[in-house]
Amino acid sequence: MDANLQSLYRATLIEQSRNPENNYVLENANRQSELKNSLCGDIVTVYLSVIGDRIEKASFQAQCCSICKASASMMTTRISDSSQRDAALLAEQLIDFLNDPQSDTFSESDSLQSLSGVKAFASRIRCATLPWEALQQALVD
Repeated sequence: MDANLQSLYRATLIEQSRNPENNYVLENANRQSELKNSLCGDIVTVYLSVIGDRIEKASFQAQCCSICKASASMMTTRISDSSQRDAALLAEQLIDFLNDPQSDTFSESDSLQSLSGVKAFASRIRCATLPWEALQQALVD
């Protein structure tokens, strides 16, 4: 990966972790899921307000590293006002992308592409996928 692109992605992750969006308990949530990364201790809870098939709003609370927090911030922004099906598909695609060492481009969004930097550090991939796994669980429950 190009050094300038790496720098841009790093800056995006830092900004998202320092100023995360939707980092609060969603009072009217009717779905939620909490997951813990047993390797590092990260804990993330995803809250969803679902009406019909639409995710009207998503938020999260976390005690976690900056990668996990940035990922959760980007995720909640991306899935708010989307269908459950689209959110589930996006979660599956992103998790597959981050776990596939052969894939270097995630076509969905520039902001989500910034998570690709964790692929160089196998132990940090779960940090990026944990919020998305919690989303998948919340959508099933």
